[in-house]
Amino acid sequence: MTDLTEVDIARAAALTRYLHEHIPLSVAMALRVEPSAPGRLRLSAPHAPNRNPHDTVFGGSLATLAIAAGWTLLFDAMRRESIAAALVIQHFECDYLAPAAAEFAAEAVLPEDWPGFLEQLRKRGRARLNLPVRLSCAGQDVLTAHARYVAIQES
Repeated sequence: MTDLTEVDIARAAALTRYLHEHIPLSVAMALRVEPSAPGRLRLSAPHAPNRNPHDTVFGGSLATLAIAAGWTLLFDAMRRESIAAALVIQHFECDYLAPAAAEFAAEAVLPEDWPGFLEQLRKRGRARLNLPVRLSCAGQDVLTAHARYVAIQES
């Protein structure tokens, strides 16, 4: 990974504040955006508030982190493009690969068809984008997900 700048660190803190102010579940899960380069996003959460009776991470917390990581990546990328749009999840599917018993993190990267998504959103006022997300814990993949987000440009 390239060296992160102070801007990347400040952006992560601002995105974490935004999530906590606008998505109450993000506070309960103690989600935090970690500094990353533009076009990438890493969202993490601690084990304790997300644990289940088996002392592993609740499956719903894993899925929520994946959805939130994709949403936050796209929300931030659209803001960078000065696009005001409602952004929602349309479809989500995942595979649970292994239990997570410590802090866990989701990683998402803007896909190759991002420019086409932007073009369609600007022309038609609405666009869809498929986005893969990967979750890991202690260096092991614990969940892979594929999500489809819909953006509707605000007037």
